Amino acid sequence: MTGETMRKAVALSDSTLGELAAEVTRPMYDRKRTFPGLVHIGAGGFNRSHLAVYLDDLLERGEAMRWGEFGVGLLPPDKAIHEGLKAQDYLYSLMALEAGDESLRVIGSLCGHLYAPEAHEGVLERMVSAECAIVSLTVTEGGYFEDASGRFVEENPDIRHDLEHRASPQTWLGYVAEAADRRMKYGRAPFTLMSCDNVHGNGAVARKSLLAFAALRSDVLHNWIEANVAFPSSMVDRITPRTTDENRAMIAEKFGVMDRVPVVAEGFRQWVLEDTFVAGRPAFEKAGVQMTGDVAPFEKMKMRILNGGHLSLAFLGDLLGHTWVLEAAADEQLRRVLIEFMAEVRPTVPPLPGIDLEDYSNTVLRRFTNPAIRDQVTRICSEGCAKYTKYLAPSLADLLAQGRPARMMALVLAGWLYYQRGVDEQGRAMTMEDAQIGMLKEFVEGGCKEARLALAVRPLFGDLATAYPQFVAAVQANLDSMRARGVRATIAETLAKAPQTA
Repeated sequence: MTGETMRKAVALSDSTLGELAAEVTRPMYDRKRTFPGLVHIGAGGFNRSHLAVYLDDLLERGEAMRWGEFGVGLLPPDKAIHEGLKAQDYLYSLMALEAGDESLRVIGSLCGHLYAPEAHEGVLERMVSAECAIVSLTVTEGGYFEDASGRFVEENPDIRHDLEHRASPQTWLGYVAEAADRRMKYGRAPFTLMSCDNVHGNGAVARKSLLAFAALRSDVLHNWIEANVAFPSSMVDRITPRTTDENRAMIAEKFGVMDRVPVVAEGFRQWVLEDTFVAGRPAFEKAGVQMTGDVAPFEKMKMRILNGGHLSLAFLGDLLGHTWVLEAAADEQLRRVLIEFMAEVRPTVPPLPGIDLEDYSNTVLRRFTNPAIRDQVTRICSEGCAKYTKYLAPSLADLLAQGRPARMMALVLAGWLYYQRGVDEQGRAMTMEDAQIGMLKEFVEGGCKEARLALAVRPLFGDLATAYPQFVAAVQANLDSMRARGVRATIAETLAKAPQTA
């Protein structure tokens, strides 16, 4: 970036909104009149490209001033987000990326933000306040402390810490349980707990985890939460890659905005939300949210076809040296893997009125190949154990139970196991992030050779190894082939046996 560009770019803040270029959309409502009726835990990229944008839409209508968002960060990377937001009066920009048609919008729905490890009491006070009617979550797939069987992992060190240090928690469970306990003791109304994570039945999962944690504290707290707190489920969808230095430079050079914590996302967004709230809610439907009494069919469609499709590309793509999802989706072999994978899992998705699942799959393919979205393959690969249990295991269970072919699933699963070696086909080390990888320790220490050692791990795979030996053999055959002949030859052999889907 040149010095001239640096001088022309405007540092984002309330006082500089009027100086922004005309093509930059900015809040036209009075942010000083906005109150944080919603506290959101995990105000990272996805929250700020999705929920916060819907709230911003409503605030622009001038009828939802009590529904600003107060963000909370729990993890070390959230500290930089906190510092950046605070320096910018909690404003940030969202660059929507479509090929050759980028746009920039400044979002003003965040009323504040706290980095929880440095402000335990401040976070609790915000959640206990009379203003707070909704606590929402984006804590990723692994943030609910469940294993593949659905058991709450109460022995987790973070859970034990929060039980012993109630006023200085580390997890969302510790904060929400302590806030609920104080509201109960102060005689204040309950709040709604709204999960915005890509987790099947996310409301039910959040409820189960919170109740399990609360029961470890006291029966009284457990019973109060069970009787008073609502847990709506939702299906959320917007591809939101990690923001890069290149994105920041583009925002400064093209739009003249200096933003320390911008977000980039595709233009597409979708939200289907159960209408179950105990203390009021924003008029989400006026911002395009589909309110429903049952979100489960929409979740199943999205998680099995889109999220599962992402994984069908990611592990094989990383092994083949692809950096970006769009590169993987444009790879002729991997594109065919994605197409055949989506065709394989579609029969496990129930029909939805007005939705053609084949058309939905084609839309997914177009979104993955959007040349403007540089979504990192490593982002999709991260937390693979948790993602397997959420996005692949349910489809696989249905395919096997129904006696349907699972050729592509066996290939994808073998690719994930082969990926655990940590090097790609060229012998280069890959960036790997998976908090639960210890469950595959025996498989990894055995050289990533015996699929049975992985597939026998019950918290991940249940009774797969004993109930479906033919599928285990298919995974082993793919794994052996990758070790002996490489990933591409293995993919080619599997595709040759698969029905050719248009």
